[in-house]
Amino acid sequence: SASALHRPRSARLRATGEPLSHPLRARLGRLRPTRLELISVHIPKTAGTSFREALVREYGDDLAPVYDGARPNGREFRAVHGHFSPAQFWSAGRNAKMIMWLRDPVERIASYYDFWLGMEPHGNPNHDEFLRSDMTLAEFARWEPIRTEFERHFVAGLEPDDFFFIGITERYEEDLARLAGLLGWSSTGAVARTNITPGERSV
Repeated sequence: SASALHRPRSARLRATGEPLSHPLRARLGRLRPTRLELISVHIPKTAGTSFREALVREYGDDLAPVYDGARPNGREFRAVHGHFSPAQFWSAGRNAKMIMWLRDPVERIASYYDFWLGMEPHGNPNHDEFLRSDMTLAEFARWEPIRTEFERHFVAGLEPDDFFFIGITERYEEDLARLAGLLGWSSTGAVARTNITPGERSV
């Protein structure tokens, strides 16, 4: 509409849902102080729980866990980690480094399926539907909420080059050591993988 054309670009982008560019998010957050220096996106079943332990060792109370819809003020922490879209923290983290871990997609979806099978109902409509439908692994992989989750929720509007670091779960210890060196961490040490789904299959 004509009125939309006269709104600031930031307002138009927010109205349409288009992700804000990195230069724009820098301008939006320039005038407000922030402590946020690391945005860690936890893709389910990619050693994110283990990595959180490494972050706790490094950042302590300066790490904000972001799960189950939590929306902490990113400006008050040095690092955030959890299941969220990075856009949630773009304004607060104008200079923050974005990182995430990836895993072989077939192995990840099989682990995710087993995780959902073993999880008790907790008010998530998608999980409730999954349990009712008794779907197979193949059906789970094709199911729209799962098939589009990565692109829709975790990396919408982003390219690989937007991330400072992308680790590979199959090389967890090696890549964690590499990241610690890049960021000058001193306290991570050897953090064993946790939250491995019991009886996790290999596909």
